[in-house]
Amino acid sequence: MKSDVVVVGAGPAGSAAAYFLARAGVDVLLLDKTSFPRDKTCGDGVSSRALAVLECMGLGPWVQGNGFVEPETMRLSAPNGQFVTYSPDPPEFSYGRVIPRFQLDQALLARAVAAGARLAERVKITGLEWLRSGKVRLVGEEDGHTVRVEARLVIAADGAFAPFTSTLGLIRHPPNMLALRAYFEGVEGSPTLLEIHYERAILPGYGWIFPVSDGRANVGVGAYASEVRSRRLNLRDALHHFVTNNPCARARLGRARMVGPAQGYPLRTGVGGTIPYTDNVLVAGEAASLVSPLTGEGIATALESGELAARHARRALEDGDCSAVALAAYGRELHRRYGRDHRAARILRRLLSIPWVTNRIVRRAQHDPDFALLIGYVIIGVTSPAAALRPGPIVRLLIG
Repeated sequence: MKSDVVVVGAGPAGSAAAYFLARAGVDVLLLDKTSFPRDKTCGDGVSSRALAVLECMGLGPWVQGNGFVEPETMRLSAPNGQFVTYSPDPPEFSYGRVIPRFQLDQALLARAVAAGARLAERVKITGLEWLRSGKVRLVGEEDGHTVRVEARLVIAADGAFAPFTSTLGLIRHPPNMLALRAYFEGVEGSPTLLEIHYERAILPGYGWIFPVSDGRANVGVGAYASEVRSRRLNLRDALHHFVTNNPCARARLGRARMVGPAQGYPLRTGVGGTIPYTDNVLVAGEAASLVSPLTGEGIATALESGELAARHARRALEDGDCSAVALAAYGRELHRRYGRDHRAARILRRLLSIPWVTNRIVRRAQHDPDFALLIGYVIIGVTSPAAALRPGPIVRLLIG
């Protein structure tokens, strides 16, 4: 097989990259080790930034027409049990949508194929060879048979585990956040209430309740790998404790039942954790360590980086230069776009690991709607975490 561009991984980043390339008339081959439709363990939250990319991909009517939950209210609780609930008036505020990944990923893939991308499923890429012609040859397996694909450029979008990206020596550290989620039915309370609860046992991680449909919700806990190791945390125990002991969670889930098993997944956070380019290769999405170090949200950055990788790939093809020197511009743009936010997110993460700080944030938000709005924007990724570290919010927090 041959193609101008091969995209490895058909999740949000890979499908977005393939879509924007195919729409521009580039010959693109999209590979995935699984077959679709398939589920993907995730919190299912799709922020307004992610929705903007979906709109660009022609999926706006699909989002609007499928009745996906559009949260209207957020509830945030602190380790001491205090909580704040706020419902800013639209259209000023948007919590995005809750879209199960089983449906989201299939819709994204379908758009990429409809735009002209070729799809090959159940192909596991195991290596890459650089050829004298300036092209590369991907080597992999399909149903026990060896597969070879030649391309001018490769976009690696192989997710948190990043097996292909790892073979290229571009990964600097393992996934640094872990999460566990389950679906519950019979959930009480408003179907448009989004909940995030900072639990003392897993700080600066948190538990969440994201409504998926009437009476159903995605419920989970997330913690940082360093805390899991140092505290010897068991996330299944943490999820059970959250569901049965957190006052807010107990009120909604006391009569609910888990549907299917709880499933865990790693998260690769913090731009800089991956070298996002080398000769003939760009890395996008979670493989590029673009998940937020503060919240673990990664769908928006996956879609955005997929589009960005497609743009830089087109430029490289047009210039006839797919060297690392030429592709370095992609890495610089990633750092310009996400570096400052991720640095601020890491600072906030350290602050949130201190229970009294988290308690004080919630207490201030109870009496200060503007402060609550700022925290809400930061949590859902609309506002940079750096905004919460400006003198104004810090002073308001300290005097609250």
